[in-house]
Amino acid sequence: TCLSRDLANCPPAHLTAERLGEIASQLGPQAGLTVEVFDRNQLLELRCGGLLGVNGGSLDEPRMIKLTYTPEGAAEGSVALVGKGIMYDSGGISLKPSDGTHATMKNDMSGAGSLFAAMLALKALGCRSQVTAFLMCTDNMPSGSALKLGDVLTMRNGKTVEIHNTDAEGRLILADGLSLAAEAKPNAIIDIATLTGACLVALGEKVAGVLGNNDALVGQLREASSRVDEPIWQLPMVSDYRKLLDSTVADMRNIGG
Repeated sequence: TCLSRDLANCPPAHLTAERLGEIASQLGPQAGLTVEVFDRNQLLELRCGGLLGVNGGSLDEPRMIKLTYTPEGAAEGSVALVGKGIMYDSGGISLKPSDGTHATMKNDMSGAGSLFAAMLALKALGCRSQVTAFLMCTDNMPSGSALKLGDVLTMRNGKTVEIHNTDAEGRLILADGLSLAAEAKPNAIIDIATLTGACLVALGEKVAGVLGNNDALVGQLREASSRVDEPIWQLPMVSDYRKLLDSTVADMRNIGG
């Protein structure tokens, strides 16, 4: 918990995606983790168009950090974790208002930060399942090379996304991470992100939202949340809302209105 908070509190100039990769490479092996850090060229080979697209306006390279925990005599089944690591979120071309929001955007990577910290604790906790984490890391900056409204990105799984708001960037980098996680065919995928202010409007500052397509898994998460006094509330996934993402030029838009 303390490490997760320290990472979230780091000034953005002190904790770039590249620097988080270095920290993971340093601390991961001590906790029994295999650490793989993928740079821009490797992400191009992996066809991670979401992560690369969001990184387009940045001077700092993106990183995907893959952490793998495989205990001796691992139990059957595996879990994949996917974390949003926007090291600093300016909003990109869809620039955020010049208010206190900007100062807090150094912690838009706390999904990835909390997963990294959790991975470091697995060995000490005696976790018997194999766990793989994908930390998708970049900042989101405005510049002459930044992602533009109307651009179309191709995700890792081949789906195309039309950009209608560059401040809806977390879902773009997570699409690549979720695609990679799904390819490994785990028993469950859990995605943690500071994804949308709409959830904050709905539930306030003390309750996190959870959405899922597996009620049994959501139930396990709700039970765990009550044990550690980190309340979560299940939100509905309404199939009729899917058409709000329809695009005339791509498989979907990145924002529904």
